[in-house]
Amino acid sequence: MTKLVAVTGGIGSGKSEVCKTFAGLGVPVVDLDDIAHAMSAPDSVAMQTVRQTFGDGMFAENGQLDRARLRELVFADPDALDKLNQIMHPAIRAEAVRQIAQHAAYDYVILAIPLLVESRDDWAMIDHVLVVDCSEETQLARVMQRSALSEAMALAIIAAQSSREDRLAIADTVIENDQTLPDLHEKVLKFHQIFSKTCQ
Repeated sequence: MTKLVAVTGGIGSGKSEVCKTFAGLGVPVVDLDDIAHAMSAPDSVAMQTVRQTFGDGMFAENGQLDRARLRELVFADPDALDKLNQIMHPAIRAEAVRQIAQHAAYDYVILAIPLLVESRDDWAMIDHVLVVDCSEETQLARVMQRSALSEAMALAIIAAQSSREDRLAIADTVIENDQTLPDLHEKVLKFHQIFSKTCQ
């Protein structure tokens, strides 16, 4: 029976690098962000519903979703965020479940899920939660550097996510990522070697 390992962590924690390392080890990775991105194609059912809910102003002239404008709206308006989640989450989850089922021959599959704390009840199928963690100072520096954001905007994005404490509270395994990339890769390899044995 294939096991499902959820990889989560705050923005800037290094989730993407951890998932990339798992993929390099031959472990299938189902990424909710990638699924959400694919669903933002202008002709998708989800985007048609977003347009009906939030108006044409959330889309550029070429029909593409204006992510920056939508992000500003949902950060400023909790009701808008709830509406967006009600549109996107069920569709994303259904596609993720479909992709996971395609990898039944593997010992385990990685589910990259940024907002696991907020949606834990929707994912009873998860066997193991791996939290990628780093200090708040490291997180802030990475978010500002990666997205060229002001400190105020970076802090607002971090604050909009679940707290570090809440993420750590649901962890079965924590990978600390305050050091170098080789150090991170070594930790992922060690987890892979140990967890693979539990799947036998």
